[in-house]
Amino acid sequence: MVKPGKRVGVDAAKRKKMRTEMHGDSSGGGGARLDPRVQNEIGKHLRAVYDDVINEPVPSKFMELLEKLERSTQKS
Repeated sequence: MVKPGKRVGVDAAKRKKMRTEMHGDSSGGGGARLDPRVQNEIGKHLRAVYDDVINEPVPSKFMELLEKLERSTQKS
């Protein structure tokens, strides 16, 4: 039986080496580093998703609330 939280099949030295290869220095100072090509692809996909969201029409209820807010601030 394996205790909860215990990793099976990979010893501590190998886990540390894997972390270092994936994240650079395992000291925690730099965070994960991605290949610039991977970062570029992620950026393209994020821009595509957010472009779709930006181009969606604003629901009429939101527009009504914004107009109401604008009227209330003009009175002040």
